[in-house]
Amino acid sequence: MKPRFFIAGIVTTITNLALHAAAYFLVLKDFFHSHPAVSEEFMNQLSRKPEDLVWWAMAVTSLAMGFLITWIMYRLGARSFVSGLKQGFILGSLFWSSVNFGLYASSNYFSEAGVFVDIASSTTVMTLAGAVAAWLLGAGRKPATGR
Repeated sequence: MKPRFFIAGIVTTITNLALHAAAYFLVLKDFFHSHPAVSEEFMNQLSRKPEDLVWWAMAVTSLAMGFLITWIMYRLGARSFVSGLKQGFILGSLFWSSVNFGLYASSNYFSEAGVFVDIASSTTVMTLAGAVAAWLLGAGRKPATGR
């Protein structure tokens, strides 16, 4: 594994996790409480409280997503912030639409409003994480000609 890719993957992981955490715990927390799909009692049975999170599993999922984003940016040849924004937006909108609409279709965990807000929020986060990954992958390199 090339050091540039490894560093980009770690920084992308941190970026993605920090932006998602900020979106959910600072911005959207009240939204999801006011647009529940299930009762508060049932939600408490399904979701862990922040202090009860399984931290090693959170680290694994965060690293997997950060390196997935980085690998896709690498394979797509995105090497600038702007190209990462473009590719990250496409990736994020398709990925999170698939996840959210799939969960909405097959479970009672999300409200319809929650699906659309989560898609918008998660797509924005993945777009920015993709831009960071592409920028880091291309940092210090001469731009390719003929593309």
